[in-house]
Amino acid sequence: MPQNVTIKLPIPPRLNAGLAAARERHLDWMRQQKLVSGHRAIQRYMFSAVADLAAYSYPDAVDDDLDLAFDTMGWFFLFDDLFDVPEGRTADAAVDVCQQLIALVSHPSPRGVNHDVPLVSAFADIWRRAKMGMSEEWQRRAAHNWVDYLTGNLIEEVDRRTWIPQDFATRMRIGHRTLGLIPSLDLAERVGHFEIPQIIWHSSHLESMRRAAVDSVKLINEVMSLENDDARGDPNLVRCLMRQRHCSREEAIRIAISLVQTTVSQLFEQMKLIPLLCARIGLTSAESEKVQRYASALFTWIRGSYDWSRSNGRYSPRTAGALSPNVTGQLHPANLTTVSP
Repeated sequence: MPQNVTIKLPIPPRLNAGLAAARERHLDWMRQQKLVSGHRAIQRYMFSAVADLAAYSYPDAVDDDLDLAFDTMGWFFLFDDLFDVPEGRTADAAVDVCQQLIALVSHPSPRGVNHDVPLVSAFADIWRRAKMGMSEEWQRRAAHNWVDYLTGNLIEEVDRRTWIPQDFATRMRIGHRTLGLIPSLDLAERVGHFEIPQIIWHSSHLESMRRAAVDSVKLINEVMSLENDDARGDPNLVRCLMRQRHCSREEAIRIAISLVQTTVSQLFEQMKLIPLLCARIGLTSAESEKVQRYASALFTWIRGSYDWSRSNGRYSPRTAGALSPNVTGQLHPANLTTVSP
């Protein structure tokens, strides 16, 4: 049972003390945004606990900042589910929403954006709140990263329509864009009320660290969601490894776990070089401290994604069993951009 797989990580677990209260406030926001309605839909959404990821990934956020993190994580998962359509069908509604969101973050006064679509209006609210108090440089960078994430989802949808099996390296490369971790790291600055110097964000060293974090979180997600993906007939990196290595499922899981642990070890080594990097760029001690906080957020996200994956209902055997083809539509009406009874 993949959700019970143990991955030993040399990163201490953390959990936001405001989880319970933030969860309730988030549910109110979901109702206000018309993303969830009706008792049964609310029960399904609460069981999935998707927004709880914010409590594991932003353990120090409080009040409005924690609410923004919860709402963003909840939105992420509903948007991701929008692309989950039955085999043989195309996610036309998802593509339309995606294109509207790209216009929304790319232009000050975008045309053709339908704010009557819950996922669009909800994202507009998140994006408005995320920009508050942040510099124009951060806003431009965050907008670029959102567009890259959204474009990645369009690429994945086109690839899905071609039905061409992808190898491990290709899926990992696409996963760097569609996982959503880079916008989530921008959010770590926003809810932490700091910004790293723009120049160092572009450094190859920090880029390498981000890639290592994305690789780790992506692999953790694939291992933990394997049973769920099997039930839905969705692609999974573990099965890519099985095909390429001609190995068993259990062996592929062990390979994936080993890759996570190796990548995390490399990330720790890269972390040791951060002070030298900051010194050579000529950053002040205050600026260097912000870079350290950003780098630490990578480790928090890796550990947080693992702990959340083991606790949430989205990847549980109960959900996987319920996702057989004959009842998928009942459990995932999020494909219609809102969760209803």
